Amino acid sequence: MTTQPPIRLSGAAAHLMVAWLTLSFFLFSGAVLLTPSLGTLGHALKAVFFLPALILLIRHYRRTPNNLFDDLNLALLAFFILGLVSLFWAAEPRWTRMTHAMLQIAVLFLTCRTLGQHHRPLLARALVLSALLSAVVAGVIMVLFYRDNPPILPLYEVRTGLEGLIPNTNQLIATMTMMSPTFILAGALVAEQQVGRRILLALGLTVCALFLIALQRRTGLVALLGGGVALILLTRSKRIILALVAIIIATSYFIVTDANHYISRGDSERIAVWLSYLEVAGHHPWFGHGLSDNIPTITPEQSPILPYAVFHPHNILLSLFYYLGAAGLVVFAVFVIILLRRLLVSRAAFEHKNLVFLAPLAPGLITLMFDGEKVITPFWPNWNCLWIPLALAAATLARTASNSPESDASHAAPCDESGTAND
Repeated sequence: MTTQPPIRLSGAAAHLMVAWLTLSFFLFSGAVLLTPSLGTLGHALKAVFFLPALILLIRHYRRTPNNLFDDLNLALLAFFILGLVSLFWAAEPRWTRMTHAMLQIAVLFLTCRTLGQHHRPLLARALVLSALLSAVVAGVIMVLFYRDNPPILPLYEVRTGLEGLIPNTNQLIATMTMMSPTFILAGALVAEQQVGRRILLALGLTVCALFLIALQRRTGLVALLGGGVALILLTRSKRIILALVAIIIATSYFIVTDANHYISRGDSERIAVWLSYLEVAGHHPWFGHGLSDNIPTITPEQSPILPYAVFHPHNILLSLFYYLGAAGLVVFAVFVIILLRRLLVSRAAFEHKNLVFLAPLAPGLITLMFDGEKVITPFWPNWNCLWIPLALAAATLARTASNSPESDASHAAPCDESGTAND
């Protein structure tokens, strides 16, 4: 039993799909930096991405319904079922919002898998184009900001230069938003062979990396370095080694120039925050407090080791433990282990053609280990560090009727010299 043959699109249809996906992934990333309301952006994504994607999935699975029930999809479904069941003991269950969130995540995940099976080159092209658009936005923001502010000042630290132009100046949101586009471009740069495109990708990567460095958030800097090291281990790419060296030099400039600023911040009370939320989550260790869109604030009166009130655990695993307890951690771990096992068995993780899909995963998870909050929620900027990287990684796996990980290698689409699979 083999995969269904790739669906071929006419030239116009292929261009339309690339345009749709480019706009959609730009709304997930670069558009976040420009919107005054994430809620409004979420509504736009429903019309632009989720509704067309749902129609695409219905048409696809009507032809191949068995493909819906492979082990990876079932593991994600089990995670959602646990989340839905937990709403029965949640203090504020918000059934509509949570089911809405799960539907959106499922549509994103299944759409990326379907496109990865049938139209992987088009999806890769759209991801790169959307990342380049995000780089343009990031470049314009930096020009506007540093035209009126000294280079040592963290990006978004003040409104000077951005008044009335850039409504969203949250450094954490900007860090989570730009992590995925940065590493999409890094993965594409490794695989690209044409000199002109390589220069364009290097320029876009430079702008995105400078944007993350200019924010001067230690989480973003650690994720940049960790993601770069992960790429080097997978590829031994001299281009990424040079990029990582440049990042270290640029980061060192800020640290050396304002060392007291970094030393005085210490660990930003992360250890105290983690211990406090671990204690609260431990009140219901097996199945958690039930899925919700909020985690309660912990004050110094409740936890004397805290110097001030904190609003979330700054760690995605602690957040998951609070919501769904040990059961949630286990079910989610099963989902991730299945994904990683299939990536390794199929050798997908070691092929340059897949780096544009796989590169955002490591830096995204590193980011959420220090700043993770919401696990299951309708579109939120942390999707660029969690659900989008997971969905893109799954897009590299050919779905087979036999559901065998080994069959991914034999049925993977062939690859051209530019590092993308051919239809």
